[in-house]
Amino acid sequence: MAVSGTLRAWGLGSNGQLGNGGTQTSTVPVKVKLPLGTKITSVRAGCFHTLALTSTGQVLAWGSNASGELGDGTTHFRATPVKVHLPAGTTIKAIRAGCFHSLALTSTGQVLAWGLNTDGQLGNGTTTDSHKPVPVSLPTGTTVKAISAGEAHSLALTSTGQVLAWGFNAVGQLGNGSTTDSDTPVPVALPTGTAVAGIAAGGLHSLALTSTGQVLAWGFGLQGELGNGTTNNNSDTPVMVTLPPGTTVRQLSAGCEHSLAVTSTGQVLAWGFNADGELGNGSTDDSDVPVMATLPQGTTATAVSAGCNHSLALTGDGRVLAWGRNDDGELGNGSTTSSDVPVQVNLPASVTPVATGAGPEANVSFAIVQKTAA
Repeated sequence: MAVSGTLRAWGLGSNGQLGNGGTQTSTVPVKVKLPLGTKITSVRAGCFHTLALTSTGQVLAWGSNASGELGDGTTHFRATPVKVHLPAGTTIKAIRAGCFHSLALTSTGQVLAWGLNTDGQLGNGTTTDSHKPVPVSLPTGTTVKAISAGEAHSLALTSTGQVLAWGFNAVGQLGNGSTTDSDTPVPVALPTGTAVAGIAAGGLHSLALTSTGQVLAWGFGLQGELGNGTTNNNSDTPVMVTLPPGTTVRQLSAGCEHSLAVTSTGQVLAWGFNADGELGNGSTDDSDVPVMATLPQGTTATAVSAGCNHSLALTGDGRVLAWGRNDDGELGNGSTTSSDVPVQVNLPASVTPVATGAGPEANVSFAIVQKTAA
């Protein structure tokens, strides 16, 4: 069963994306003003909006809404959470936020999308924005088990271990061997025999975790986002990330131009753009192959979440670590100084984090927390 709790937010708040009723940026976690009695199981942030999944399978949204990315039928800005107008009887089990579009996976394995659609990122066969959820035009008989949203493209993992993609494709982020946008889902050209267990969409690149714990990448690669030892080209089909020998990956996340992975031993690997220290290895040099983030001695990670130029990790001992860009306080340590090694987020001692959330275009961070036992 998914863990649930209340929300803390920190970082950029100029469009109300912290959900605390204001538009101020915060360098330390603040409470999101959830409806009374609401418990959250997942949270994701776009460029200037935020989505949260409740324990009852409904979706809340707040922040900027110029393209309808809040899904409440309007284009009104919201500084506190409002309900997304889901079709009657719909239960949601996963959410993802792109820059100005939103995705939701239903309990029946279908996908809903709303918000900006200029590049076909809603996947409904049009390029018309939608202010409320519309069904993605999946191939007949397709059941989806995971979703991910990049800047203006979307990914879906099917029940058969294949990957579908739609939306913006100028640098090959759909992975179908072309650079032509698609307003309906197209199959990613996975290597023959590959089964995928997880997906992550970055700003202009995409990642897939295979059933054997290896990683594939495609799309933009000029800062090393593909992790295959090159920085001079993009790829419109998946290439293998060069993991350290013997490494098995269990979870992925992708930022604007960097990528994160949690290994089976609880270490964090990172690759790509690193000007703000988002790789967490004590340098600001980009890396075109995975490098180890410098976690505090004895610390293991259970999950990672990548923002645009910052990174978050939930640790096995119940802390949240953050590193990278901090101009808007997205590291949550009370400062606006970027860090090229992980620092601890200043959550109050009265709560225990159970999950983190950001998004590939986000300059804001979230933690789902529970009250600490007395």
